[in-house]
Amino acid sequence: STNNYMGVNRGTTPTNDYRTLKDAVSIRIFADGDIADGVTYHAELQGYKDDSRTGDYVGEYTQNAGIRELYVDIAAGDGWEARLGKQQIVWGTADGMKLLDIINPTDYTEMAQNQMEDARIPVWALNIESGNVQVVISEPKENVFAGLNRSTDTDVRRNNMFLDDTTLNNGTNTGNAYMMMGPDSITGVRNGFLNITPDIGSIATRFSMAFDAGVANPNTGANMGLGNLDTQMMMGFTVNIFESMTMDQMAGAMSGGQCNTYGACLPPNFAGAVTNTFNQLNGMGALPAGVTRAGDLNGQHMLAYGFAALYNSNLADVDDGLEASSTYNTAFDYMGDTTFRTFNAFVNAGSQYVYNMPDSDEVDFAIKTSQTTKSGVNYSLNFSNSFDKNPVINLSWRGENGVELITTAQTATMPGGYDTTTLFIHDGNGNYYGGAEAQAAKDAAVAAAMAGGETDPQVLGGIGYAASLTRAPTLQFEQSVVRTKNLGGSFDTTIEVANLGPVVIRGEVLYTRDGMQPVINKDLLSIGDLVGALQMKPADRFKFVLGADITVFTNMMISAQYISDRNLDFIDGNNGYTTDYATMHMSNGFNKAIKDKQFYSLFFSKPFGASGQNRWNNIFMSEEGVGENGYWNRFDADFGITDDLVATVGFNTYGGNVNTQFGQLDKSDNMQVGIKLTF
Repeated sequence: STNNYMGVNRGTTPTNDYRTLKDAVSIRIFADGDIADGVTYHAELQGYKDDSRTGDYVGEYTQNAGIRELYVDIAAGDGWEARLGKQQIVWGTADGMKLLDIINPTDYTEMAQNQMEDARIPVWALNIESGNVQVVISEPKENVFAGLNRSTDTDVRRNNMFLDDTTLNNGTNTGNAYMMMGPDSITGVRNGFLNITPDIGSIATRFSMAFDAGVANPNTGANMGLGNLDTQMMMGFTVNIFESMTMDQMAGAMSGGQCNTYGACLPPNFAGAVTNTFNQLNGMGALPAGVTRAGDLNGQHMLAYGFAALYNSNLADVDDGLEASSTYNTAFDYMGDTTFRTFNAFVNAGSQYVYNMPDSDEVDFAIKTSQTTKSGVNYSLNFSNSFDKNPVINLSWRGENGVELITTAQTATMPGGYDTTTLFIHDGNGNYYGGAEAQAAKDAAVAAAMAGGETDPQVLGGIGYAASLTRAPTLQFEQSVVRTKNLGGSFDTTIEVANLGPVVIRGEVLYTRDGMQPVINKDLLSIGDLVGALQMKPADRFKFVLGADITVFTNMMISAQYISDRNLDFIDGNNGYTTDYATMHMSNGFNKAIKDKQFYSLFFSKPFGASGQNRWNNIFMSEEGVGENGYWNRFDADFGITDDLVATVGFNTYGGNVNTQFGQLDKSDNMQVGIKLTF
C-alpha cells in the first residue's frame, strides 16, 4: 500500500490515504538441458499480470518481460566458454546501487522495491570468457523510469485551434507512486512541459483571437474576438507600448492619466478598459481578491484567473500579485519576463515526444580482466565503450516535416529606459511561426497609421490581426542515449581484526567520459526560451564505493559502504547550473545538483529458523541533500512454509529532504507480502 498514489504531487490530497498499488501474479518457467556435447541451454519464461496498476510495465525490455532469459552455453576444450542469448552479466557487487554493473539496464519504475536481480533487464549478448579475461558484446538498451520509457505517446500534442483543450494531457505512467520529479517535469500530466507547451500555445491563440474583432470559430460560427471599445482602447496602447512588456511588467489597471513605473503613460479611461476586458476574457465578472480598478492587474493575474483554469497542466496559480522566486511553482511563475509579443510566437504551438535510439547494428563493447595477487588481493580492470544507460532528453522547435527551427531574440528599449527581450521562431528563410507574421503585418499597419497622424487609441486598437493557421511550431522532446567510455576496476581482500575476526575490505571505482548532464538556465526560461532553458551538456563523472563486511553473532553479516559520485564538469554560473536529473521540478526551483554527492549504506543479513532455512535482510541508505539528507530503508524476509512454498514480506520507508532522490518518495512508504510456489 502507499499513502501517496501520485508520488510527486505532494500538497494534493490523494484519492485514498492507503491503497493497493500492486496485486500481481507472476509465473516463471525454467528449462535447462543439453543440446550437444559441451553445449547446453537455459530458458526463463515469465507470465505477468497486474490489473491494479496504472501504466504499461509489461514489455520485452522491462523487468516483466515474457522472455526473461534465453541463452546457450558453449564450452570448448581449450579453456574458453561462450554464452549467447538474452542474459544478465553482473560485474558489480555494491549493496543497493550499480557502479561497475553497467552492461544491463535497470527497470526503475518501482525504484528500489525489488531485488537487483529482478529489476535488472536482461539483454541479448555474446559473453566470452577465457581464463581471466571476459569480453561482452551486447545490444544497447536504456534504463526504464516511470515517465521516461518506450510507452510515451509520440503523436503531436496540439490543442484545437479554436480553444478546446484536446491535447494528450494524460501524462505518462499517471498514478505511479515512484515517478520521480525529474521525469514528471518532462512528461507529467500537470508539471510536464510536454503537456504545458500546447496549453501555452492555446492561451497564445486565445489572446490573438480575442484581440481581433473579426475571427470566427469555424466549428460554432461564434465571433472569437471581443470587438468592444474597451478592448480596442486597451489594445491600441498594448500595440504601441505594452505588447513588448512582460507579464511581470504589465500593471495596467492604474488610475487614468497616470504614468506607471515603466514610464508608460495611460489614457484617462484605461483602468476601466483593462478591467472590463479582463472580465470578458475570464468570464468571471469580478477581479481577483485584493485587486481594484485602480490597483495592479498584471499579466500573471490575467493568465492565472482568465486562462489557467481552462487547462489541466500547471500553468499558473491564483496567488495575489507576483510570488517571490523562492516560492515559484507554476510555469508562468518562471516566465515572468516573457513579453506578450513572444507569446505571439507560441500561437497554436504543440509538442511531440520522439525517439532517437541506437540502430540495431550498434552494440556495446566491454572487457574485464581479473587477477589475484600473491598477498591475496582480488582485483579487476574493466573497460567499456557503450551507450550510457540513462536516457537523454533534447529539446528543439520543429516546423513542417520535422525541420528544425531557429529562435531569434530581439531586445527593445521601452519608454522609461528598461529593456525587454522578444523571441521569434522561424526557419531562417523568412518564414515565421506562430502569430509572428500576422504580428508584423499589424505592426506595419499601426506604424503607417501613426505616421499619418493617427493618435486615437480606439482607431489604433481596431487594427487587429488573426492567429496563424498555417505555421505553428512544435516543441520536440527527443529521447536518446549517448555513447560513453568507461574505465574502472574493483578489489577485495580479507584482513584479520582482533575481536572482529575476518573483515572483507572491498571497493569499486568508475570513470565515465562523454556522459551528459541537464543544465537549467532560468533567465532563458524567464523570457520564454524553452529550448535554451533546459539543455543537455557534456559531463565526465568519477564514482567510487568503499565497503567493509564482517560477520557477527555466528552468522549475521554486516556491510557498511561509503559512496561518492563526483561531477567533473559541474556547471554553476550565470549561464545556468547543473540540475539534479532525479529531482529537478517547478516545485523546488529546478533543484541544483550536488557536485560531489555522498551516500552511506548499512546492510544486515541473517538466516534464522531451526535449520537456518529462512533469512531476513535490512538495508539503510542515506543520500546527501542540501541541509538535510534523504534516506531509504528496506526490510525483507523469506519464510519457508514447506519445501515448495515460501512466504515473503517487505517494508520500504523513505524520508528526509523531499528534494532528494529518496526523500521525494516520503509518502510512498509501502508494505509487500507474497508467496512463492515452486513445482
